[in-house]
Amino acid sequence: MIAAATRVTVSPDAMVRLAEIAVEAGRATLAHYHADVKVEQKGDKGPVTAADHAAHAVIARALADWDPAIPVISEEAELPAFDTRRAWPRFWLVDPLDGTKEFIQRNGEFTVNIALIDGGVPVLGVIYAPALDLLYYAGQGLGSWKREGGGAPARITSRPPLPQHALRVAESRSHPSKELEAYLQTIRVAERVPAGSSLKFCWVAEGKADIYPRLGPTMEWDVAAGDCIFRNSGLRGPRASTLVYNQPELRNQGFVIGLADSELETGSATGRVIWFTGLSGSGKSTIARRVVDALEARGEPVEYLDGDAIRDIFPATGFTRPERDAHIRRVGWVASRLERHGVTVIASLVSPYEESRAFVRSLSRHFHLIWVSTPFDECARRDVKGLYARALRGEIKHFTGLDDPFEAPAAPDLTLDTTHLPVDDAVARVLRYLEEHRP
Repeated sequence: MIAAATRVTVSPDAMVRLAEIAVEAGRATLAHYHADVKVEQKGDKGPVTAADHAAHAVIARALADWDPAIPVISEEAELPAFDTRRAWPRFWLVDPLDGTKEFIQRNGEFTVNIALIDGGVPVLGVIYAPALDLLYYAGQGLGSWKREGGGAPARITSRPPLPQHALRVAESRSHPSKELEAYLQTIRVAERVPAGSSLKFCWVAEGKADIYPRLGPTMEWDVAAGDCIFRNSGLRGPRASTLVYNQPELRNQGFVIGLADSELETGSATGRVIWFTGLSGSGKSTIARRVVDALEARGEPVEYLDGDAIRDIFPATGFTRPERDAHIRRVGWVASRLERHGVTVIASLVSPYEESRAFVRSLSRHFHLIWVSTPFDECARRDVKGLYARALRGEIKHFTGLDDPFEAPAAPDLTLDTTHLPVDDAVARVLRYLEEHRP
């Protein structure tokens, strides 16, 4: 029986109450687990079943009964506009059934995820796998806990991996990716541990795995509860996480859980990667060079990586999608190494693919994406290098914006359209942004 309405505080009682809500929602999903599963598609968000809706109804009712003043953002409800929620100090993030593919396949690795976000940080979190009767929960400053079946809760802990040690990697059972395979080539791997849903966070939190890389985009409700459990699993204090919440799109672009506080990640904490993306002729390189000059004049350690200059040094780099992708990843890896030595890296590349940019973000501690969004027609009008004329005559193949796509960033940190924006003003905006977002 769930208690009556009261204000939510971060306390042992609150952890227990939240766990009860997740277990009740989990029971609601099991009512549909062995029945014929009717699967619907919810746009680009993937499959949804009656179990998703049933769990959402239980959670929404229970959270409203607990503290009706705290709003709820749920994958299975209408999402409030950013202008509405941007000032919310506290809110719930809910994924009523994470791992719908696992639910449909009946492999047991689906979960109920609930987290309370306070001041941009998950302070309460619960993950319940009903088919496995496996419960994880945590509270800020209260540690992370695990309960199996009818057993007693037990404290779980994790520690950062040590230098030179091969890593056990938790990976998605249902979301393989070439980004992950490329990333795994950059580290020593002892074991790959597949799991469904948010259980991968729990594997790291209890020491079954050292890291969990997810290099594609995820919604905030996918990760908040697991992030809370991971953060509070530290043996001598909270673990570090790069995940953030209440963004305009409610989306994170990629992360590696388990390394942010590792001795593998040595070096200065003041470095950052400033990545300019945009069409050829958009003005990104001109702005980037001016930013470099301004930072150098201030005495900051800065390095400029220009895509065209690097191609001149390594002329065998081609322009097909795989070749472009490899070029972006190589430059991104170099940028991330410089960043770890306290260097501000200014990189200017067309970098037209979202997944490539997400990969670079995942390598970096402090990554800022600046989209110079000057449209194709304006860039073609300028045609400062004569490339557009050649491409339109068919002399250049795989030309971005013409016969090869430019995938607009889903959530750039800063957008500049130089159609009517003078270079001086664009540079001033970038410098002001960088000053406001120092590491």
